[in-house]
Amino acid sequence: MSTEDVDDGGFVAVTAMAGRFPGASDVETFWDNLCNGRESVSVLSDQLPAADGHVPAYGLLTDPELFDADYFDYSPEDALIMDPQHRLLLECAHESLDRAGHGGPERRSTGVFVGGSITDHGALVRAWGRARGVPLPDSRVQQGNDLDFLATRIAYKLGLTGPAMAVQSACSSSLVAVHVAIGSLLAGDCEMAIAGGASVLAAIPTLHHDPDDIFADDGRCRPFDAQGRGTVRASAVGLVVLRPLAEALSDGDHVHAVIRGTAVNNDGRRKMGFHVPSVAGPAGAARTAQLVAGVDADEIGYVEAHGTGTALGDPVEVAGLTRAFRQSTDQTGYCRIGSVKANVGHADAAAGIVGLIKTVLCVEHGVLPASLNFSEPNPAIDFASSPFVVNDRTVPWESGGRARIGATNVIAVGGTNAHAVVAEPPAPLPTTPGRPDHLLILSARTGSALQDAARRLADHLEQHPDADLADVAWTLQTGRSMHPERHFVVAADVPGAVAALRGSPTGGHGPGPARRPRIVFLFAEPGGDRTGSVAAIQRAEEVFRAHLDEITEAVHPLLGHDLRQALLAGTESTPAAHLAVQYATARLLMSWGLRPDAVAGQGLGARCAAAVAGQLNPADTGRLIVAGTEAEAGAAAAAGGPLLCDVPAALDGTPGQFVVHIGAGRPAAPAAGGVESVSVDVLDEPGRSPTGLRSALAAIGRLWTVGVTVDFAALHTGERRRRLHLPTYPFERRPYLVAHSISPDLGERLP
Repeated sequence: MSTEDVDDGGFVAVTAMAGRFPGASDVETFWDNLCNGRESVSVLSDQLPAADGHVPAYGLLTDPELFDADYFDYSPEDALIMDPQHRLLLECAHESLDRAGHGGPERRSTGVFVGGSITDHGALVRAWGRARGVPLPDSRVQQGNDLDFLATRIAYKLGLTGPAMAVQSACSSSLVAVHVAIGSLLAGDCEMAIAGGASVLAAIPTLHHDPDDIFADDGRCRPFDAQGRGTVRASAVGLVVLRPLAEALSDGDHVHAVIRGTAVNNDGRRKMGFHVPSVAGPAGAARTAQLVAGVDADEIGYVEAHGTGTALGDPVEVAGLTRAFRQSTDQTGYCRIGSVKANVGHADAAAGIVGLIKTVLCVEHGVLPASLNFSEPNPAIDFASSPFVVNDRTVPWESGGRARIGATNVIAVGGTNAHAVVAEPPAPLPTTPGRPDHLLILSARTGSALQDAARRLADHLEQHPDADLADVAWTLQTGRSMHPERHFVVAADVPGAVAALRGSPTGGHGPGPARRPRIVFLFAEPGGDRTGSVAAIQRAEEVFRAHLDEITEAVHPLLGHDLRQALLAGTESTPAAHLAVQYATARLLMSWGLRPDAVAGQGLGARCAAAVAGQLNPADTGRLIVAGTEAEAGAAAAAGGPLLCDVPAALDGTPGQFVVHIGAGRPAAPAAGGVESVSVDVLDEPGRSPTGLRSALAAIGRLWTVGVTVDFAALHTGERRRRLHLPTYPFERRPYLVAHSISPDLGERLP
């Protein structure tokens, strides 16, 4: 079958990834480690020397005990009680949504599907409670440690309303969770899903060698190698954000890769024992996934295998994959195979998601990192007659002009197998031009976190000078949660944004108030002979353009000349011209969600105030601002409009009031104490760089920092934007450890 003949309606996009891995606290560092052949397994020096030549080794996470309890509204004791894998999954879930650009409260219905490992943390917590003489209630310990609550805690804390469930099948749990999540998406149970898993031990166990288990006594995992003696234990966390492909592309999401098909099955009794893998089970899962994906085996260029490095497991797995591939190809030696366990160890319930993240990165970047510790094939594996060759060095992925397609395979004790077919992402839909100036917003729960957020964004933009600032603004405005400490910058380009972020005030502009301030629009007296052009903002802002066109068309019979053309040329300085601009400016601000509670005007500016208060049609508005007609008298009585008041009332010092000065003039009396204000003047003076749009955006930014709700999506009406991967929330982590769970000295890295 041809990939061109397949309907992509069942394809699912991977729009974001997050995780914690041995040697890497994020996905980018993980990928860098893979591409550079780094082995991130640690020898536990506190357990040396070991008996019988056993080398105790483990894939450790860096600082797994750290957690931002305050951010998630947990008390220190609650954070201490909670299993570290629950904490890290919660942080990674938040991070993954930020990375996806869907971290705000208006996100689509989102499901959570995660698996985890059983740990000793609950027992350690109970012992800690008894040692203090204050035993902890079982229900409290259970809710902080049981696997049943892995997904529902994420849904509760992040406000996710789709299905939330723990998915448990031992080593295949996290890839099975991805399969279940995709089924939920395609069934319409949710519109977006977080899927994956975690395995984080509370305490590193004493690693004695057992000849009957699957762990290597030399402390090194050697997948597919003749010297393979087993695998190495590891901790890891991994999550992906999933959306139907067509919706992700339409919504401007970044697509790392496309999951074209997945399958899950069980070995049943087709094997020698409960803990022993079969050939038939993995073969069936792989073949079914290929059929679902509409992919022939000869289109698959790489398989990320379970690859534990055991004498029995690797040959059985390769035999199963070969059986699946032989259903549609007889080629040999064309498909590369590898296992991330050589790099980081076996992460138990998180093993599948770690392998999937690696595969996604491979198809996205077109690079196949070396599968480490391979020198001579395991003689029990018939590579010569198989489609596979071990990828023992990092190479570019040569796909002959076709889309890169890879696969991830997982087997598990108990027999539940999972397989996913993953393809290179399609080209994103093109964006439309953005405005010449851009409003970048940042928020955090604390002033120190806000400073860190500004620094991290500046660093990121400095490292990505080609970033589209319109997309940066869109992602920050619509894809992040809003917190009390707030700051904004307005910039025309990346260097300007970096400079502004570097100059951010030490405490930001926050915190925003608990309730929205009262907003007053104050229209200035038109400035006599002041001329200026509105061409820049007229080109950039559709709403401004529409209202200005309506008003200038309505007043044309009254004035006898084309006011619009004169304004664009900067040759008109009459009061009518200035009032038309002020009115269009007010309507622009209102379209962005800035709804005034009251309006006032100085001198002729009162005509604009009356027009806004009365919600007049264009013809009445035009007559009012040019000549002042009877419409003005009844304007204040319009139902649902803002209150029309005089200037003294607008400046009376009412607590929680914010005045927006519209126009170049200033009121005769300064604002009374306690009243904050901003000015919006969109006229650009001849010979000066355009500042009109910047003035409007800065006003919106300032109002947002004091708690005004802004319709940021409306700022991009008519545009097609992309969601970018930007720095995520800067958690302020602290250690939470119970007795006997402190991580040991990491010791030296394996050479």
